[in-house]
Amino acid sequence: MTRAIVVSIDGFASFYWTDPRVKIPTLRGLAERGVVADGMETVFPSTTWPTHVSIVTGVRPIVHGVVGNGIVNRDTRAREDLTGDPVYDASRIIKAPTVYDRAASRGLAVAAIDWPATRNAGSIRFNLPFFKDQRVFESQTARHVWEELSALGYPVERQGEWAQLPKRFLKDAMVADLAAHVVRRHTPDVLLVHFLCTDSFQHLYGPRSPEAYWAIEYVDGLLGRFLGSLPAGALDDQTALFVVSDHGFLPVEHEIRINVALRRLGVLQVDGSALTGDARFAMNAGAGYVYALGGDRPRLAADLSRELIKIEGVKTVWSVDRYRELGLPTPDENPLVGDLALEAQRGYYFVDEALGDEVIAPPHYRGTHGYLPTEPENRAFFLAAGAGIARGKALGPILSRDVAPTIAQTLGFEMPDVEGRTLAEAFA
Repeated sequence: MTRAIVVSIDGFASFYWTDPRVKIPTLRGLAERGVVADGMETVFPSTTWPTHVSIVTGVRPIVHGVVGNGIVNRDTRAREDLTGDPVYDASRIIKAPTVYDRAASRGLAVAAIDWPATRNAGSIRFNLPFFKDQRVFESQTARHVWEELSALGYPVERQGEWAQLPKRFLKDAMVADLAAHVVRRHTPDVLLVHFLCTDSFQHLYGPRSPEAYWAIEYVDGLLGRFLGSLPAGALDDQTALFVVSDHGFLPVEHEIRINVALRRLGVLQVDGSALTGDARFAMNAGAGYVYALGGDRPRLAADLSRELIKIEGVKTVWSVDRYRELGLPTPDENPLVGDLALEAQRGYYFVDEALGDEVIAPPHYRGTHGYLPTEPENRAFFLAAGAGIARGKALGPILSRDVAPTIAQTLGFEMPDVEGRTLAEAFA
């Protein structure tokens, strides 16, 4: 049976594939013996949690339920950051079966290293989820995984530190080496691996910056190191490799503080660190949600929509009656989603800041994503190579929802009731 390895290079925009400044000998070599798509359309909002869940479920957030990186809990009225899985187990937020769930139900062994939205996922035998907080890492990592990491000499006490943007490249090196170890010791039939510093450095320094090029070259080297650890000839007849990304990247020059605007409108109050009132905003980089939390919610949302669209840098405000076209559920279907969805104009992105008088401010970061997936620079990447894959072939544009059924085909089963299609043209 063919093994499937899925590698996500977070934030590796498809435009880098044709950029002559990018040094990616590992990926170039894989392309010569595999297939590469002419870009991959992701989902909205194009942030890490919903995009990765769409990759493994084959459906959009309207079905799988993960509607953003950041949400507002309607019961507690607190903002919750889903990245790093600090709050919810995978079973709590993912409402659709994943390709690895279906593989496990057929008796296949699944392992995952740093893959988003996998906290305590029952179908993954060896799982080191994408945690950002040391406390969450220590409390939510399976004991056998913790003990194995310790025995291998990894600094388990510094995992939270290594997860932060400036030091994430250290965690990525660990991810590559741990992946090699897991293949040798646990021999999974399905392995999910996630590299993040390509995303981190583009947030910090911007896309097409020297630091971004360095991070891409660095991760390409880590991928090469990992592939070099596989048994000789593994990609010839034993293993199919899928290399994907979750979104592209756009430069930014301004940040938009919607919560400041809500405060000015009198629907949000700030008392120290506590935010109260009838409305609150949760940013998702180039997108975000406004939650109507009190009173007549539809009327409040309509009133706020008319005011927020006037703000510099706000491109679109969608009401819930238009969520279907975005691939989003309504709040009545899924309370994690807001009552208004916003997208920023190019060059702008949203933040959660509620203090101060400025609604438009200089940016803390130089690059971001989250925008509509139809934005050309927001297209993601797809490559496949190895056992059963066509050689040296260019594919047309695809959808991120095509990845899961294509992986399933490699493993010998189908995924019914998905929005994507099996990429039959990718196979030999």
